[in-house]
Amino acid sequence: MGHAAPVRFAKSLASWLCLVAVLLRSGTWTQAQNPAAPPAPIHCAVCAKVISGKYFIHNLTNNICVDCEKIESRCSLCGLPVKDNFGKTKDGRFLCKTDLPNTVLTEEEGRRLFEQAVTDLDVLSEGQLRLRSPQVNVQMLFHLDFTESQASGKSASPLHRLGFSMSRPAGNGFTHNVVLLSGQLRGLTLSTCAHEYGHLWINENRPANRTIEPDSLEAICELLGYKLAARRGDTNELARIRRNPYTNGRIIPAIDLEAREGLAAVLNWVRNGTAASLGSNSAPVVTIATAAAPTELRPPPPPAVKLELRSLVRTAKRTFAVINGERFELGTEISLLVGGQRRRVRLESAQENAVVVTVDGQPQTLRLGGPP
Repeated sequence: MGHAAPVRFAKSLASWLCLVAVLLRSGTWTQAQNPAAPPAPIHCAVCAKVISGKYFIHNLTNNICVDCEKIESRCSLCGLPVKDNFGKTKDGRFLCKTDLPNTVLTEEEGRRLFEQAVTDLDVLSEGQLRLRSPQVNVQMLFHLDFTESQASGKSASPLHRLGFSMSRPAGNGFTHNVVLLSGQLRGLTLSTCAHEYGHLWINENRPANRTIEPDSLEAICELLGYKLAARRGDTNELARIRRNPYTNGRIIPAIDLEAREGLAAVLNWVRNGTAASLGSNSAPVVTIATAAAPTELRPPPPPAVKLELRSLVRTAKRTFAVINGERFELGTEISLLVGGQRRRVRLESAQENAVVVTVDGQPQTLRLGGPP
């Protein structure tokens, strides 16, 4: 009788352990011991507070709490409500804390970006876009009161312009003026600089009896902004230019023509072409006439398989090198497509006939007319 209780206890313990084993094999306790991680909290893009309950989604990615959604002041660039650390242009346009550091607000910066765009276009076109009258007066417009209809009479719609340009004959040359709208992102301002510079070049180079319909004219200028954005690897600008309705679709034939025949063919179309329009999206093929015969179609150049130093200029004041068609000054870093991969190339130093660059941080020497 004295051993009966221990025996019953042992049998009960064995049964309990069997039940535990079954539960573990079935996963019932595993789930209880390892619950799923709670979802990450959602923060308001404006006030940064954790959102609970109802919220709003702006631009597909920005979550806005109910209180911030009620704010009437909105960023003129992205449309988000502005609450803290925001800025304003001189004419009262709001700039949110995210866009403010990347916004052009001074005339000095506008002029600097215009000069940068001109330099880059000179490299991209191998000098074909140089003006005979290179002096350009660049000003910044600080009030959003200049509309498309005021600029050229093209449209009576109140479409605000990002910039405009004017050229007037002066002796054997021209006087050129460009006005840029303040309060725009730097990438967009650079594209605008290239666009307006394109108008100046066309003003100098289009024959007096040459007719180009307005949408094709604007598309050629937009193409220069597109080329500049591609050089910088600015995918947002590339997408914006392609879908921008400003040229009524003529930008696509312009991009196709340049990809197929090169920028020189587009510039030649302006000087010597006979058609008034670049065509439509459904028929982008363009015939370009020259004084002798039509320009032959040629395939695009093959992609670069290595880095090549094509020219090197060293003076007492400055040093610049052309590597794979891109102009570098000391300290310049450009993203280049080499061997099918995007590489960050930076010019570190220059010698008599060679330069030292870093490629994704790794040093490499390039020599004129020879292998690295």
